[in-house]
Amino acid sequence: MKTITWIFALILITFSSLAQDKYSPVIKQGTKLHYFALTPDGQSVPFIASFDSVAADYIRIGWNIEGLGTGSWVMKKASLDNGVNGFWAQPMPDNAQELPDDQTVLLFSKAQWQSLQKNQKADFDQTTYTVKQASEQQQLKVSGKVVDVLFLESSTGNTHIWLLNNPAFPVILKIAGNTGGHVDLELLSIE
Repeated sequence: MKTITWIFALILITFSSLAQDKYSPVIKQGTKLHYFALTPDGQSVPFIASFDSVAADYIRIGWNIEGLGTGSWVMKKASLDNGVNGFWAQPMPDNAQELPDDQTVLLFSKAQWQSLQKNQKADFDQTTYTVKQASEQQQLKVSGKVVDVLFLESSTGNTHIWLLNNPAFPVILKIAGNTGGHVDLELLSIE
């Protein structure tokens, strides 16, 4: 009986240590996310998104897209609280684009986060996404470390989102199979 108890304890410790090994990057003012935007026509465009201004009711994300220039996206309280759609329009260089109240960029809103926590699902871009268990191949890794994310799958199973498991900053770190001719995103690094 002692052997079974020890084996069970060892299994629990192993699972516990594996869960604790996930990388949870700190997102704050000044954080930079390096991405590749993968266009529907197959181009891979590097870009940097930086958290330039962060407050409870206001976030400005600066962007630098190779070959296009720089600018920023501004989300105010209504977007941050209740946005349900992504902002996918062509960025406008040398401009601070204020997003409509129903849109966010690179973030899920507080309402979406709460829905994910309560119901294990949320709506985004007129599609319902459900939290799933990522397979080993589907885990998101940055600098060789598995990132602590919520792995979301669309109701059709064709689109996946890797969302940072962080209630203050539920950042879209990766999106694959994006619908509507929108770009896919792939995170390269965080600084």
